[in-house]
Amino acid sequence: MVDLLVVVMLIGAIASLVLTSFGKAQRSLRLTNVTQEFTAHLKQAQVDSKKLHATTAAQMAQITILNDRYYMVVRDTNDDGKLDPPTVVGLEDRHVRMNGPFPRTVMFDWLGRAVDADQKVLPSPSVTFTSEAGKITIALADTTTK
Repeated sequence: MVDLLVVVMLIGAIASLVLTSFGKAQRSLRLTNVTQEFTAHLKQAQVDSKKLHATTAAQMAQITILNDRYYMVVRDTNDDGKLDPPTVVGLEDRHVRMNGPFPRTVMFDWLGRAVDADQKVLPSPSVTFTSEAGKITIALADTTTK
């Protein structure tokens, strides 16, 4: 009977360790997925602005970070040569936050450069995503991760 109790306790301890590791892996994967999705929006916005030969703010694809949980994307998702209505992406259910200042808009000109609303090239803009799994910083100008 004692042997059975020891085996059950060992199985319980091992199961607890496995579940803890699984939870940590899920949180890390969630953070990675959010940053990959954001990076994909950035890269596509650059491509869209180049393709549309965007010379005015109204023609430029853009990402606006609204607050620490939401950002808005304006792109030509259907490839019809016009920017589509804004799409808001929420991070609440994924337990990930972005850093400020808020709101912050990054547009891309016809050369794919990150510019502000006055079409001035932004010097090394970045956004940091944080969660209980850690943090990842995305450079907005060249869409690389650090």
